[in-house]
Amino acid sequence: MTDQPPSQSDEPARGRHRSSSTRGRTLTIVGVVVALVAAVGVVTWLVRSSGSGTTATAPPSDAAIVTSGSAGSTVGSTAGSTAGSTAANADGAGCPLSGGSLVVATAPDIAPTLAQVVEQQGLTAAGCPIRIEPTDPGQVAVSGSVDAAVWIPDSSIWLPRAAAAGLSVANPAPSIASSPVVFALSGQALQQLASAGASQDVAGILATRKTSTPIRVGLPDPERSASAVAAVLAARSAVTGAQDARAALTWGVRSSPENLPTASGELLGRLSSDPSTALPVTEQALVAYDRDHADKPAHAVYPGQGGFAVDYPVAAIGNDPAAQTAAQDLSAALRTGEVVAALQGAGFRAPDQTPGPALTAANGVDPAHRESSGLPDAQAVDDAIRSVQVTNEASRMLAVMDISGSMLAQVPGANGATRIDLAKDAAELGLGLYHADSDIGLWEFSTSLTPTSDHRELIPISSLGPDGQGGTGAAKLSAALDGLQAIPNGGTGLYDTVLDAVRAVRAGWDPNRVNTVLILTDGMNDDPNGITLDQLLSTLAAEQDPAKPIPVISIAFGPDSDVAALQQISKATDGATYLSQDPRQIGEIFLDAVGQRLCRPSC
Repeated sequence: MTDQPPSQSDEPARGRHRSSSTRGRTLTIVGVVVALVAAVGVVTWLVRSSGSGTTATAPPSDAAIVTSGSAGSTVGSTAGSTAGSTAANADGAGCPLSGGSLVVATAPDIAPTLAQVVEQQGLTAAGCPIRIEPTDPGQVAVSGSVDAAVWIPDSSIWLPRAAAAGLSVANPAPSIASSPVVFALSGQALQQLASAGASQDVAGILATRKTSTPIRVGLPDPERSASAVAAVLAARSAVTGAQDARAALTWGVRSSPENLPTASGELLGRLSSDPSTALPVTEQALVAYDRDHADKPAHAVYPGQGGFAVDYPVAAIGNDPAAQTAAQDLSAALRTGEVVAALQGAGFRAPDQTPGPALTAANGVDPAHRESSGLPDAQAVDDAIRSVQVTNEASRMLAVMDISGSMLAQVPGANGATRIDLAKDAAELGLGLYHADSDIGLWEFSTSLTPTSDHRELIPISSLGPDGQGGTGAAKLSAALDGLQAIPNGGTGLYDTVLDAVRAVRAGWDPNRVNTVLILTDGMNDDPNGITLDQLLSTLAAEQDPAKPIPVISIAFGPDSDVAALQQISKATDGATYLSQDPRQIGEIFLDAVGQRLCRPSC
């Protein structure tokens, strides 16, 4: 660092950078938001799944759990056996299963209709009364545990995941219904799509991120929601091959509100208070919601290529031949014309996607729509879930902001705003993408800010959440950013500051987070008393600890930025360097930086 205090000159305050040209002045704002985003980008992902080992069976409910067999038809076994007499089935005397009844763990969205059908038609399977128990399929897949002989989840994607978690699942019998996954949009959001000239599909929804009225994507935990998995895979398919694919996908995940419910009814209930969010649900759930909300109905936007329909398979649990026979019998019984008609009346489609009378354009859906994509394989599902977890994991970042004299330069076309002004505004926007459990600190740097360093700590690395004093870390960080002031004729002690920042982050390294340094600068190192670039790079290499990676994300803005030096720093730390060319790129740079978590260090 230099020993010379900043000179007081009548010349315009430009710092000790090379004279700035007008062609890059507008880049300041891009740098700031990118800084914040880049920090988030390095963050590892928040795993929102609940822990496990517990049984996922819902408690009995008279309305949703029905024991049948007291009257009506019996169902012959598809394996060749015949069901017992009606009298025997009534008390389970002829049932070969433990407990004298067939307990069916059933996805909550279809359980009420099945319970009603079973009761009204007096259905039995393999000589057993049928007991329908609403059960969260995602929880079964996570825990690998369910107290039932047969399982009807909403989607076959859960079967291999449940098996991997330790549940013995037999090959499923044919599915009993289907329902395409759609994005539920409010009337307001549908108008936002139209105003943006965007297509009515997932690609159009993602494209609104570049407008002044973006539509967020509300993703429940994909480990618990088949609709969320479908949404991620549809988004990935929609942007494959596009130059901005990484930014688009990151928006689809990162824009989501936190801790959304997996139950479709609860999720759709958010539309009234959050109308600019697209919510992935089944077509059937949307129709059911609109029946009760005719004044403000939801509208179905089909995702386009890559989307899939949930399929409600019937699978025996365990190796009991009687349970496997019962599963086959049950599947056959629930695919008869009368049962299929009842399911269609509730808004489901037949297994081949044939719609019923409940699916009409007046109900906000397209009965002619057919999903052409098959169900994803287990690897694709795992990748979709992991991508959301990695993108959303909490961050630990130190943001380091340049306050040298050149940051006082006015930005053309910004009504007199300076680079530091726009940088602070951009930082405020970037904060909105950080979760409250993220830890973020803030330094400012120039030259000789303290007797021993070119930087000054404004906020230590700390939580953005509640601070125990009635405020939040996010509010303190916002106030610190707002108070940043560039120093007239201040220099840029870049290399010393980078080294100090990496060392500071490594000293408090958190193994449960992605630890990152974010550098925002519009200039090049001009501290004659500091270390050289070669010294910085060799020191970073010597002190690098593979067990404690600290990637440096650099955002360069302005024509005087030393992009080549920043790129070498990022390469030495498995980070990344961005050069902003236009203030409108800020959001895209930020999103791309976050998305690099999935590919670093080989992005």
